[in-house]
Amino acid sequence: MTAVPQTAPASAGAVFLSELMFPSTPRCLALAAEYRIAELLADGPLPAAELAERAGVAAGPLAKVLGLLAEDGVFEETEPGVFANTGLSELLRPGVPGSMDAMARMVGAEWLWSSWGALDHSLVTGKPGFEKVHGTALWPWLQRNPGAAATFNQAMTDFTDALSDALVSAYPEFAEAGAVCDLGGGQGTYLAAILQKYDALGRGVLADLPSVIEQARTQPDVAKLAEQGRLDFEPVDFFAGVPAGIGAYVTKQVWHSWPDDALVRLLRKCREASPGARFVAAELVHREGVPRFVKNFDLVMLVTMSGEVRTEEQFAEVFRRGGFRLNRVVPTGTAFSLLEAVPDPDPLD
Repeated sequence: MTAVPQTAPASAGAVFLSELMFPSTPRCLALAAEYRIAELLADGPLPAAELAERAGVAAGPLAKVLGLLAEDGVFEETEPGVFANTGLSELLRPGVPGSMDAMARMVGAEWLWSSWGALDHSLVTGKPGFEKVHGTALWPWLQRNPGAAATFNQAMTDFTDALSDALVSAYPEFAEAGAVCDLGGGQGTYLAAILQKYDALGRGVLADLPSVIEQARTQPDVAKLAEQGRLDFEPVDFFAGVPAGIGAYVTKQVWHSWPDDALVRLLRKCREASPGARFVAAELVHREGVPRFVKNFDLVMLVTMSGEVRTEEQFAEVFRRGGFRLNRVVPTGTAFSLLEAVPDPDPLD
């Protein structure tokens, strides 16, 4: 949406501001994904009535939903009441390269939607709106709700798939690490991309909770690398212990979920287990001029787990306390950066 000039008439400003007040777009995206609208349009345009019959919904409301999404180019209204896919709506199909299907379903899920309704609680208290609504923290809740957890994990996997090539290509030093351990690596997509990109890298270790590791074992790329002897599984709470004999510990989109003190404990465990290892964190970095996505994500962290997107200075301080020195921040051509830290020669306190 184009910003209204400061000199625009008040009526134009009112119209612009009113456009920002509707929560409809994310919910419509979620419903389009849930009812597989993009898949139903895979063979070409369909009238809303026929599309609604195939989806099992009402024609009039569906036309309203798709008409709104067409305003942002997610679908195309080729003629009145007839809709077709676009390059954006194709990403709402599961299994296609760069799919955002699970992510779209997650952003419209009741558990997250209701958490946004408690943003006022987060604003006043600094505590997660999620916990006020659901009476517990996000991670324990996901463990007790396997359906929501499966969607969450798939959304993270798809998001990683879409970014992995850019992140992995930005750091050729992975090839020299000998062994890379992905801490909190989910279903193993990021670690698999590293191993597939760099044949000289002999071994990868996926460290995550046992329930997550079981899901990772079913992923075709991960299973293939495990069969080849290049990928090992470590079912573990990485705050309790990390694998040893590692050349580079990596994380992706993990730091925002945890407070400084927890991350310091993790870094110190890495220093103790593999004293010479680097640490390479693929994370969002808050800085002047960051894209809107980063600011939105920062609010998601606030409302779900009181997390935050850190600045480069904040990252450096956490690394320092954990026994590392932030060596450089590597751009990747995406919203994410790679923060490379090396062991500090000074002994830990």
